[in-house]
Amino acid sequence: MKRILTLLSIVLMSTITNAQKANDEQEVKNLVATLQKGWNTASGETFASAFAEPHDFIVWNGYYFKNNPIQKNAEMHQWIFNTMYNNTHLFYTIDKIKFLKEDIALLHVLGAVVSIDEARPKDPEVLMTLIAEKKDGNWKIVSFHNLDLEVFQNEEMRKSAPVPPAVMYASWYSENSKL
Repeated sequence: MKRILTLLSIVLMSTITNAQKANDEQEVKNLVATLQKGWNTASGETFASAFAEPHDFIVWNGYYFKNNPIQKNAEMHQWIFNTMYNNTHLFYTIDKIKFLKEDIALLHVLGAVVSIDEARPKDPEVLMTLIAEKKDGNWKIVSFHNLDLEVFQNEEMRKSAPVPPAVMYASWYSENSKL
């Protein structure tokens, strides 16, 4: 009888753990969906709501905003939505989610920005690395690094890549992984 109770306890704990992990994975995916929604509705406030207070933010060109407040992120993104990225649409594809600890997640996300009337581009333009942390039951982004994918902009670079870029970034091309 003890063995049966022990076995049932293990199965129950495993089921609960797997359900919580699936819930956490969905919540982390929701952060990326919030970023995309903020961009596509031109709302700096919505975009910044996915971030922790404070957070680190590294832009594709190397600008590094250390300990960035949410309000500053919102203002910065509202400015770009109103100016250089006015009337644009953002496409994201989550390439990878890895839980480093139960309250720390690493994400790799492929993205592209196009004019509002354009379709999803053939190739991704940027690769974001996000670190999300769960505090007080809520997931927020604590670090965001945006990398320009020059391999898709330079034919020589594409030809000399150690792995074909379409293989390296295969999730971008998969219908199942698009947000």
